[in-house]
Amino acid sequence: MSKRIALLFLIVFLVGLFLPQVILAGFYQADSEGVCYDGLVPCGKEVCVGAFDSDGCKDLLKDVQDEVKTGLSPTEAFERSCVSNGGHLENVTCQFCHFFVMIDGIFDFVLIYVVPPIAVLMLVIGGIMFYFAGGKPELVKQGTSLIRNVIIGLFLVYGAFMLVGTVLKIMGVAEWTGLQNFTTNFIFTIDCEIGL
Repeated sequence: MSKRIALLFLIVFLVGLFLPQVILAGFYQADSEGVCYDGLVPCGKEVCVGAFDSDGCKDLLKDVQDEVKTGLSPTEAFERSCVSNGGHLENVTCQFCHFFVMIDGIFDFVLIYVVPPIAVLMLVIGGIMFYFAGGKPELVKQGTSLIRNVIIGLFLVYGAFMLVGTVLKIMGVAEWTGLQNFTTNFIFTIDCEIGL
């Protein structure tokens, strides 16, 4: 049974990583302008620079998705959407602060797009095992153990995220956005000097 759960976990994880709707992209401030980038690495390539915020970057990325659906390549769609949203393409060289922007992007992707669906799936599997145990104490024990372990795992994952964010804040490269901005900026935003 545990091999099947591991295989199911792997399938859900891989499908979640490669869904076309999920474009790994990010936003950061540089020289008082907004920078929107696609992919994992925020520098060393052409990025969209303009007077927009993280919500404007999200709108730009929605436009990119719509353009890709019409048959454009992702690169062409990014260029067209950048210009139509009031930005311009600029080649940004990598700086030390970009490392922290990339780490923040990885954490946001994992904690928003990977962990919640897998946790929900595991909770459903544990609930099904518990519900259909049919008086078998070993199946009830496995179901309750799975549910308990998922909850403990969620506390560990999000607790570790808070710990890393606090360390980045102490180092001076992150800013606490508070829980009121959780849906737009997550909890921490990278706040270090990046020049264009």
